[in-house]
Amino acid sequence: MQTEIFEQFPLDSGRWNRGGSYYQIVLNFDTEGINMTERMNDWDLIGIGFGPAGIALATAMSDDDEKQGEEQVRRLFIEKSESSAWQPDMLLPRTDIQHHFLRDFATPRDPRSRFTFSNYLVEKDRLFSFGHLGGVPGRIEWSDYVQWCAKQLADRTWYRHQVTGVRPLWSGGTIDRLQVTVQNLHTSETKELMTRHLAVNVGRIPFVPKIYRPYLGSQIFHSHQFLSRLKVLEVGDSPTFAVVGSGQNAIEVILSLIERFPQAEIYSINRNLGFRLVDMGHFSNEVFFPAFTDYFYQLPAASRKELFEKMKATNYSVVDFDVSQALYWKVYEDRVQGKERIHVTRCTQVADLDEREGRYSLTLEDLYTKSTHNITADAVILCTGFQEEKVPRVLKSMEPYLIKDEEGGLEITRDYQIQTRDLVRSRLFINGLTERTHGISDSTSFSMMALKAQRIYDKLKEERLSSIMQEVTP
Repeated sequence: MQTEIFEQFPLDSGRWNRGGSYYQIVLNFDTEGINMTERMNDWDLIGIGFGPAGIALATAMSDDDEKQGEEQVRRLFIEKSESSAWQPDMLLPRTDIQHHFLRDFATPRDPRSRFTFSNYLVEKDRLFSFGHLGGVPGRIEWSDYVQWCAKQLADRTWYRHQVTGVRPLWSGGTIDRLQVTVQNLHTSETKELMTRHLAVNVGRIPFVPKIYRPYLGSQIFHSHQFLSRLKVLEVGDSPTFAVVGSGQNAIEVILSLIERFPQAEIYSINRNLGFRLVDMGHFSNEVFFPAFTDYFYQLPAASRKELFEKMKATNYSVVDFDVSQALYWKVYEDRVQGKERIHVTRCTQVADLDEREGRYSLTLEDLYTKSTHNITADAVILCTGFQEEKVPRVLKSMEPYLIKDEEGGLEITRDYQIQTRDLVRSRLFINGLTERTHGISDSTSFSMMALKAQRIYDKLKEERLSSIMQEVTP
């Protein structure tokens, strides 16, 4: 053990309501394997991931810094991508977002914030033009808004860096710091950072059904890679595509493919009765309101599961009216012209898959009659959605200290804090993987993103103040 002076500041600097000169905070921590340069990289919070969830948290912190006149929490965000572009491989023309634009990074918690979408429109000189469109942002514009916010926060972000490990640092029988191993993806160099607290801002991972996993590559891929894969996809003038899935994403992919490849033949493979419209009921969509999050969280686990099944039609395996109509019109117009380019199946699954000379043979099975027939495709696009990890991979080394529920998922507080063993004084926050505990609005939806960030930040400030008070108390 070694004693280290971590920070020195005037007691009347705004952090305390007391007069006085300077006070030194003296910290004791495990210094094994950590050199003096690395001790300089000691943070109040490290955020893993700087997509929408991380950006929302950073904007809440930045707004508070401006109000207080100085930085309240020393933080650093780590992002493995080159930028914070939102869903870059699905930025298709004429596609829009599926939530109200006022549910942005800041408006629900502070409409006067400089990070609101309304302020973005003013800064970009598009407020009146946007109003003419009816108030529904396109996906391309929303990604631009996300990056506009991220660029204002870039001084506390490391892009093209990846967290490869998190381990506890012991002090007097407790864990009061975490060591975070970060790799520079440009140079492959690694650095060890220390932090009091951690925010895991990672999103869900693509769901790939088992039958496709051995064949993943340039011709069979998940839709989250759509535009990137299309750039290198080698197909002839009259390719055949299989698009698997029943959600909004699937129709958008089909419409994009038929526009790019007018001579293509496309098989839309649906387990459902074709494409179902999203539940847009005014009352049922109150599941995306803050009060419903409170209601959902306090339910027993079994009740949450049952209720979640009833909420799915507001967000999963459903499509908006406009894209449904666009696809149906396209199929109908083809019939008028004697064409048959798009085949929309229903109650169908892929029962078998085989590669044959660079193409793929798919056995399609009716779920109820069990009848089968084969098709051959040049490429298969999986619009099969995403899933939450019960324990994010980046926290695997911390698992012995994390409290889990009966199903192996993390126990999470209403304030998005991961429940840990009593010996852990560092706080770990989960920002984006709380659908099963907090409801459908708390996954990747923007609906609760700003309020979620504020709750995390409020809890972080509370914990930080408590920790500092304990350390300076004689």
